Amino acid sequence: MKNIELLKLLVDKKVADAFQFFTSCEYKLDMAKMNYDALVNLISKYQSEELDLIKQVFTDARETGTGVYKSHKNVVDFFGIKIDTTIAIEKVFYETMGLLHSFFDTFAQWINSSLFGEKALPIKKASLLNVIKRLPEYSEYSGQFIADFLDIINDDRYVFVSDYNNTQKHRYQLYVHNEVDFFALKGKVDTQCFSKDGRKHIRTDVASVVLNILDYCKALLLNSKSFIESYYNNNDCNYVEHRLYNPKTYLYFENESDYKQMKNVKNHYCYIEVNAHNVLEQYQVMLVSDHSDADENEDKNIEIYNSIYPIIMLKDKSNNQIIGILKPEDQEQYKFSDEHYITYRRYKSITSDYQSEMFKSVCEDDFKCYPLLSEVIVYYGTD
Repeated sequence: MKNIELLKLLVDKKVADAFQFFTSCEYKLDMAKMNYDALVNLISKYQSEELDLIKQVFTDARETGTGVYKSHKNVVDFFGIKIDTTIAIEKVFYETMGLLHSFFDTFAQWINSSLFGEKALPIKKASLLNVIKRLPEYSEYSGQFIADFLDIINDDRYVFVSDYNNTQKHRYQLYVHNEVDFFALKGKVDTQCFSKDGRKHIRTDVASVVLNILDYCKALLLNSKSFIESYYNNNDCNYVEHRLYNPKTYLYFENESDYKQMKNVKNHYCYIEVNAHNVLEQYQVMLVSDHSDADENEDKNIEIYNSIYPIIMLKDKSNNQIIGILKPEDQEQYKFSDEHYITYRRYKSITSDYQSEMFKSVCEDDFKCYPLLSEVIVYYGTD
């Protein structure tokens, strides 16, 4: 599993929800790199074919006295559709700029979740600008990466991506200029000049623009990973007090025979152990299956899931008595491997008038045991 050590560290520091944003950043950059390679190939194809035609015009003029440049189509196959090569260049460039712009949004989510823990901005509010404004409040985070992160919005590469995409999406169409100098036998593919909010962007080589921004984004992501690994190898996150993993499971069978056959469970529930004198108002729960320490013959992996439990018991550490329940603050219906993004699910503590819900959960609700995600405590009576 790629980046398994990073995920293991994030799980240990109780900021595992950040991992999905890190991998999303990687994916966007991988897609952007593929687009860049395709863009270079398209430009090379276009210029090579155009220059070959021009050279032939000069050859004909020299050998026959007449050289004619004829109108023609330069096309490329796009999954069975023939499109003009210049259109293909524009298409790939637009998509690449969109991916790079999306990278910065997701990068902000990665920093927001990995450093702020429970105090992270809600996903809808965690824009790059908002995370940059928030970060100075956390004085424990410092160093070159933090300085670079705070300065992203002033960097020419980010400014170009942001201005280009906002102009393209909300103002007017931006085109790619494809030119071949007939006499110099040189070609160039440039961005269009444009301006936004007083910032002027001159014509620039398309491939160079993409590569420059792509390299910048790769360095940001690599440096962020190095910073977070270094910080968490020496520190805990200060904002994860309410977070925990894998509530335990209690099973009681009436007799040994039922236990061996794993049927007719008489009592069952999942629970967390708490200090009766220090029950928190809220707990945040995530489920983790960790096989990172598997031997060489097994697959090493870590899987993280949203908590699927509709109710969790609060059990006093001192006497094993149930003293309350946890109920989700949301109305979501989570299932394993569903399409929800991963989160530490928030549960509210209820320590009074909970008995009816507790008994309903134990006696009536459908109960499933997940031994790979929960320590199972089993008891049974005697025949």
